[in-house]
Amino acid sequence: MAAERSRRANAGAKMTKLLVDEQEDEFYQTTYGGFNEESGDEEFESDAESSDDEVDSDFSASEDDEPVSDQEDDEPKRKRRVVTKAYREPKKVAKPSEGKEAENGQQTQKVEKPKQPQQQRVIPPSARIQTRKSTAERTLQCNIRYKERERLRAIQPKKQPVEFRRLTQEELLEEAKVTEQINLASLETYRQLEDERRKARNQKRVRYQGPTIRYHSLSMPLIEELPKDTEEINVVGDSSPPVQPSQKSQVTRCSRNFITFPDDATFRKHFPAKKPKPPAKSYCAVTRLPAKYFDPITQTPYATIQAFKCLRDTYLQEQELKCDKRLNELNGYLEQKRKQKLLQK
Repeated sequence: MAAERSRRANAGAKMTKLLVDEQEDEFYQTTYGGFNEESGDEEFESDAESSDDEVDSDFSASEDDEPVSDQEDDEPKRKRRVVTKAYREPKKVAKPSEGKEAENGQQTQKVEKPKQPQQQRVIPPSARIQTRKSTAERTLQCNIRYKERERLRAIQPKKQPVEFRRLTQEELLEEAKVTEQINLASLETYRQLEDERRKARNQKRVRYQGPTIRYHSLSMPLIEELPKDTEEINVVGDSSPPVQPSQKSQVTRCSRNFITFPDDATFRKHFPAKKPKPPAKSYCAVTRLPAKYFDPITQTPYATIQAFKCLRDTYLQEQELKCDKRLNELNGYLEQKRKQKLLQK
C-alpha cells in the first residue's frame, strides 16, 4: 500500500529543522582537540537548490500529521522524483549564554577535568652529540668508499669493442669448401658405424657348448635341526637345574651358495680325490731324536740345546778351513806378483 499511495505534500518538511537543532556530542568536541571541520562544499552549492529538503520516504513524518483523506487518494498520483543533492555540513548552533542556561535549566554545567601535563622526553646533550658523531663518521666512511670505487673504476682499462671484419665472397666460398669436407668425413664415419651395426645385428650368436662351471647364490628355507633322543638317567645326589632351550630364531630363510659342474670328470680335475702325502718327520742330526727346531744358518733340524751348539761349532770349523785355504791362495798370488816385479827391474 505504501508503494501505491501518493506522496504527501508536507513530507520531509521538518528534516532540516531536526538537523539544525541536533545537539552535538561532547566526545567529538573535546577528544583529540575536536573533530570540527570547516565546510568546503560551498563551490558545489547552486542557486537552484531549495531550502526545503525533499525525501522519498516518510520515516521523518511527524506524529501530529493527520492521515490523508479519501479525496486525496482519488487525485491522480504524482510522479516520484529522485532528488540528489550535495552533502552539506549542518549549521553550527551557537552556544546559549549563561543567563539562558540558568533560565531554561535544560543543559547541565560541564565538569572540566584537569588535564595532566604531558611528560616531555628530554634527550641529554651527550646523546645528541654522540649520535651526530656516529652519523658524521658513517657519512665520511661512505664517501671514502665511493671515492675508492671511482678511483678503481678510472684505473681499470676500458675494454675496446672487438671489431669483426666482414668476410668477402671469396673467403665465404673457401670456408664453405672446408665445411663441406668436414661434413663429408662425418657422413662417411656415420655410414661405417651403421654398416657395423647392421652386421652385428645379422650375425648369429654362438653359444658355448663345452663344460661350464656355474656359481649359484639363492635363498632357501632354514633347516631346523631336531635334537637327538637321549634317555633320561637318574643320578642320586645334587643335580644342576635343567637348562632351558634357547629361543628359536625368527629367521625363516637363509642364503645358500652352490658351485655346479657339468660332469664328474671336470669335478675330479679341479678337486682330485687323491690325498696328499703327509710331510716326512725330521730327526736331529746329532741325537737322532724327533727334531723340534730348525737352524736357518746350517739348514739342519735339531732337538736340544747341546745339539744346536754342536752344529754351530762344526759350522765355524768349516768356515775357518775355508778361510785358511783362501788365505793360502791369496798369499801365493801375492808372492807370484812380487817375483814378476823383480824380474821386470
